[in-house]
Amino acid sequence: MEKFETIVLKAKDDVYTHLQGGNLAKLLGQGYDFSELRSYESSDDIRYISWINSAKSNELYVKKMHEERELLVHVSLLVDGRMVIGEKQALMTYILTFLAHSAVRTNNLFETSFFMGEELKRFEAVKSVEDLDPMVKTFQQIEPLGLTFDYKDLQNRLSKVQEQKSLFFVVGDFLDEVDLSVLAQKHELYVIMVRDRWEENPSVGFDVELVNPLSNSIIAKNLSKKALAHYVEKCKEHDEKLYAHFHQHKIKYLKVYEPSEVFKKLKQLLYF
Repeated sequence: MEKFETIVLKAKDDVYTHLQGGNLAKLLGQGYDFSELRSYESSDDIRYISWINSAKSNELYVKKMHEERELLVHVSLLVDGRMVIGEKQALMTYILTFLAHSAVRTNNLFETSFFMGEELKRFEAVKSVEDLDPMVKTFQQIEPLGLTFDYKDLQNRLSKVQEQKSLFFVVGDFLDEVDLSVLAQKHELYVIMVRDRWEENPSVGFDVELVNPLSNSIIAKNLSKKALAHYVEKCKEHDEKLYAHFHQHKIKYLKVYEPSEVFKKLKQLLYF
């Protein structure tokens, strides 16, 4: 548990450090809806000048915006037995803490759901920092070993946890085939793939006993180099197919291996 607490403190520190610089507010800050283009008046904020339109007509124009809109940020975490591999559960804890505090700190609603095998734990939307700790602590206490669930039904289950249009993050290792096409039509969808480098390119000694984390049973005592090379190739093929699906349905995604990568990659993901 001490490891998780360290991860949580690191995530909080990263959020509030970056928020002080104003960067994170751009990631999850309140947005504006475009209303109309009109001539510039002396009382207008120069930040809203449309320089492209102004250059075309040699007259200043501003973009008139609707009032601020509150974002709903939803994070669904997919937990099965493979989360015990490496530091994946700790990494997911960091991501949950980081996104939760980012959303609330920028005055947006935050809610989360944990898919733990066939069990679902859902927390209602909150705007208070004090309401975030119970969510994170609950996730820390999950025991993943032996958990498994049907990824074929994942999209249907995800659709039921939040019907309101939201900034929707799905966090998991995505080592199974998934279809998120309908969910992407409904929400602004982001996928965060949590991986361990060893599971993508394993090296196994002769005296190592491998256990299937989904069933908690021994799967092999010895694996040949040829078998491992075949596994690595299959992982690459799976990811290429997954990326093609994401691109087809305009789903933004990233892959992370450690907490130090999260902020930089999230910034790139949400900006572009």
